[in-house]
Amino acid sequence: MRLKVLALAALLALPVLSFAASNPSSFDKRFVITRQDGKIVEIKDRFLSGGFKISPLLKYYKGLLSSEQARMAFSPHDYRQNLAATYGGEAPEDLVESLESLQGVDFEKVFTHPQFQKLMGQYEARINQELDKIGLVTLAAPNSPKWFYKRQAMYEITMSFLKLAKSQLGEVPVLNTAMFILKEAERMIRERRSFHQNMLMHYLQNFKPAELGMSEQEVALTLSSMYESRITWYAFWEANAAAQDWTGYGSKKFGAAMAQASARMAQHQMDFDSVGARLNFAFQEGVQKGKKVIINLFDKKNMLSSKQSIAFYYDQPKLVARQRTLLQLGQLGLSFVSLPQFAKDMANNYFKSMYDNQRLTEGALVGYFESRGNNAMAGQFIRQNVNPFEP
Repeated sequence: MRLKVLALAALLALPVLSFAASNPSSFDKRFVITRQDGKIVEIKDRFLSGGFKISPLLKYYKGLLSSEQARMAFSPHDYRQNLAATYGGEAPEDLVESLESLQGVDFEKVFTHPQFQKLMGQYEARINQELDKIGLVTLAAPNSPKWFYKRQAMYEITMSFLKLAKSQLGEVPVLNTAMFILKEAERMIRERRSFHQNMLMHYLQNFKPAELGMSEQEVALTLSSMYESRITWYAFWEANAAAQDWTGYGSKKFGAAMAQASARMAQHQMDFDSVGARLNFAFQEGVQKGKKVIINLFDKKNMLSSKQSIAFYYDQPKLVARQRTLLQLGQLGLSFVSLPQFAKDMANNYFKSMYDNQRLTEGALVGYFESRGNNAMAGQFIRQNVNPFEP
């Protein structure tokens, strides 16, 4: 019992905002808590839709590809220079090559290909048939230790459709794009939950449980449920460990992550001209090379660096979103590059390490700015989540 109390205390141990500086009413505007017999059975985000449509993702990538191809065609030299400037002076060579490989592909033909459209329609219909097994809008099920682990249907459906694409789509551009879209659909829907969970984590850390209509134990159980949702489908041992220590599992995970973030910040504090206010568990303001920034304390810059990533540049508010859309397109472009598969996998992992986890953690910044009534900045971090399924 003492260990569980200490684990929960870790949630409240980090210096955070003054309660008077923010408003818990934004919590009720965003989240809905469902109870049965006095117990919380589910926490949802009011803004998430329970249905699934593939069209936002298709429209998103079709638009990005058309725009990027036009940029490349206008001036290849300027395009390379702009890429370098976007990444602080030098863009990763694999990214440049991957993006340029997209230039000669007729994506209008790809997205209007009858078999491509048919496959996407079938995928959408199948997902909607299995919604109860997926749980698209649930952020936490505090009293169900394996609620999320038992809901892996979307992953399983996507794997089956990837096999179907290989058997039905013969043209390489159509096949490569279809497989990319299917993987992105599964990933973006799954990770949308993590983004909104991090919004919720901001409130759990920065407000007293009673202000949110919860008890301390319910906060601990909610944390356990959110961390349980992030257990991969094959890690049954971790799911069992979570269930066996359900009261303390999430608090311990959260406390360990905060400790690691604080240690990394202490190690790399000299990378910044100065550091300012701690916004919440994962973010802190600072100044780097004369520029005011928001520092991500949880996520590294990339897989090859232990330094903190930068979530936002106040003087270049569109920079991070631009970097991320290029990395997304670069992942598609890798499928058209003549490289061994292991090299493509390494490049793909590197691209993802530069933005994927970072954008999900930024859900906590949406919670921070919403709770302080700054909806414009909250919207900024929703947009740079670069997820077309985001409401």
